Amino acid sequence: MRKIILTVFSCILFMTILVSEVNAQWQNQVEISQKMYYHSMANPASKLFVHFDKTIYTNNETVWFTGYLLKVPPSKVEQHQVLSVALVRDIDSAVIKQDKFLIMKGLSFGSIVLPDSMLTGNYHFQVTTDRVSKGVPDLSFLQPIIIKTNIDPAFNASIKLLQPGVAGKSPNQVLISVLSREARFLPKPVEISYKYGNTFKTAKTNASGELIMSIPEQENIIDPNVYSKLKYGKDSSFINLSLPVTKRKANIGFYPEGGNLINDIPCIVSWELKDQQLAVVTSKALLYGNDRILDTIETNSYGIGKFILVPSKGIRYSVKLLHSAFADSSYLLPPVIEKGLGISITEAVVRDTLSVRLMNPDLQKVAVRIHDFKDTYLYDELKLNTVNRVLKIDLSDVPSGLQTITISDSLGRPLAERIFYAHYHPNPRINIHTDKQIYSQREKVSLKLSMNLPDTIAFVSIACVQENRLPSAITTDIESYAMLKSELNALPIAALGKGIRDKKYMEDILRVKGWRRYTWQDILNAEPQDTLTKTYDTLALRLSIDKYDKALKQPVEISLMTKNGIGFKKTDASGELRFENQDLITDAGAKIQAIVLGKHQDSYGMLLSDPYEKLNKAYTKLISEERTSIPSTIQNNTELTLKANEKVNRLREVKITAGGDHSLNYKRGANACGDYVCSFNILNCRNHISDFNNRPPVVGQTYRDGLGGGMIVYHDCKDEEKQRFIMPIPGIYKKREFYVDAHTEPLEPAYESTLYWNYGTILSAKEQELTFYTGDIIGKFRIVVQGMTENRVTQEQFTFEVKGK
Repeated sequence: MRKIILTVFSCILFMTILVSEVNAQWQNQVEISQKMYYHSMANPASKLFVHFDKTIYTNNETVWFTGYLLKVPPSKVEQHQVLSVALVRDIDSAVIKQDKFLIMKGLSFGSIVLPDSMLTGNYHFQVTTDRVSKGVPDLSFLQPIIIKTNIDPAFNASIKLLQPGVAGKSPNQVLISVLSREARFLPKPVEISYKYGNTFKTAKTNASGELIMSIPEQENIIDPNVYSKLKYGKDSSFINLSLPVTKRKANIGFYPEGGNLINDIPCIVSWELKDQQLAVVTSKALLYGNDRILDTIETNSYGIGKFILVPSKGIRYSVKLLHSAFADSSYLLPPVIEKGLGISITEAVVRDTLSVRLMNPDLQKVAVRIHDFKDTYLYDELKLNTVNRVLKIDLSDVPSGLQTITISDSLGRPLAERIFYAHYHPNPRINIHTDKQIYSQREKVSLKLSMNLPDTIAFVSIACVQENRLPSAITTDIESYAMLKSELNALPIAALGKGIRDKKYMEDILRVKGWRRYTWQDILNAEPQDTLTKTYDTLALRLSIDKYDKALKQPVEISLMTKNGIGFKKTDASGELRFENQDLITDAGAKIQAIVLGKHQDSYGMLLSDPYEKLNKAYTKLISEERTSIPSTIQNNTELTLKANEKVNRLREVKITAGGDHSLNYKRGANACGDYVCSFNILNCRNHISDFNNRPPVVGQTYRDGLGGGMIVYHDCKDEEKQRFIMPIPGIYKKREFYVDAHTEPLEPAYESTLYWNYGTILSAKEQELTFYTGDIIGKFRIVVQGMTENRVTQEQFTFEVKGK
């Protein structure tokens, strides 16, 4: 077979990781410069992936992450300078927190401290870069997370179904019950707002703390959950319940291999079954030819099945579900065409050779093309002189990953198509092991890492976290995301979370998710995006200054006060000041303040315009993922509270005077800025938010940093009145070092679910050793290592156990 490579773009990306920074916080002054090879297909689809340390967090916990720019051409890597990370609450798309981080050489390292007052529930991180055209980011990434709490709820709330309804006849009867933590009635009613489908209502509980809601079933509802927000004083909780759907409708897709059912040509037909909520369904069904039963078929745990059919022209084929939940249970297959070319690929997930069988009753000349919908890698024209022709295709010149084989006639009209995965190598590329499989509490762990041949070098980020903080339903890895999920979307959850490492799973989804129906031709004929005129939005922060609420007539000077010094800027004559990115780069969490200089400062006013804030709100509607399952039900607001052996036991607070905030989120002993020191000399200790022994920090004193680890000198905190001539400016943050705690103080609690985090390290064939310590939490912990090798992305995992002493 003659191979013609039309376009292959292979590039070498010199990735220089600067561990030292100009700033004094990075005192190692070590520069790691390592040449790594970045192998990509021609005109690759650039992607963004972010490795978060885990996907279940608690309030006031630190989130650690590394961002990877994948398949971005070397000439364009430096165009991405800022990583924007927004925390969004799923139930109402509210942006809870947002920060910006520095991107260097296609990598971004950062951490975010979650707010104390976060409500439990489902959230997601919405991550983009600063390359935005007409409000649409070039790169984006979504990571679903769950927020639990280490604080017992201020009240106990539950929701349950009293009486199921019947569509069109009677409504569902739903009961919400609210009591105090002591199981007593609350002195005042609880305000409740609830949403079901397109219905939104508000109500209050009765004297017994109960509310009965009559909720009629809505036809064709996508999400059957009733979501309720409960508010009592300053405390709030979310609970939800999935209501029964009496009129379920099936969502069925039929996918003949190659694209068509052709008269008298055997065909493997794959089919996928979901309900109207897009949840996969396992079911049996009957295959009919006209009114005659031909076979019994079924779907697997992914909602995917297959059957062999030799179709005949004039027969109407249909499938009838053997599932009592679906009323409309009969579904038609595509009609049979008279003539065509059949294709059969027994194994679509292959290493270096693809075996293809062509079935063609009409002898003709055809063209065989292997492509990725952007570029063609192999092309050949051949004459089919037999009814069955088997092709053995060498994939040496085809890049790794998802590719497509398309068969077209002599006029270029497509006849059949099939997607496949080239150069599939599921074997581990990174060796991971620890010195022991079982550890005691507060014991040293020795982690050893090295590369497996043929890979000899890799840049990876490393996390060691409590295993139950990584649920498979919302946790993805760089390999499955970059090579599979980002290309096919809406994939069913892989068994045991193996994803791309599960060959059977891969074969199943490629039969249905990669069914394109010849859209390749339109894509190949389209003008490449790089040749089109594309303009990018200006995302610079702007500061507008007025005097006595009137525009300025001459420039004024501004001082920028940071932790490490003072800088100066000058506005234009109208009082406008545009910040460059380098003006805003600062240490993690450090504050930047802009102050108008000169006489009569009180006469000046400032207005800050941050385009990222507006964009992050807009992205909540623009960027989304197709849901593959019904959102989880939370029937009791204590379900998302950590277990007793995973958190510090707090003293119950008693309100002894009028006034003051004595809620469970109250930071006892804090100063005007909310900073406090616990009895173990830890500044803003997560384990002692409401401890009676907390005290305010003293300016100039050195404390252990409860948010980032290590030692920190406390700077002045002023509870200033709001000054119009002083404006806090959001910075672009550098990384905060992760502090490895040896837990040498026996009385200090050690309930960290993340035992170790490393933004990035370079691995080679030579074994590298890293050390960290277990804490007080017992159970299984998972080590996750993921990143980039010379020519691909990779990830590996390892599990060990911590047992009590």
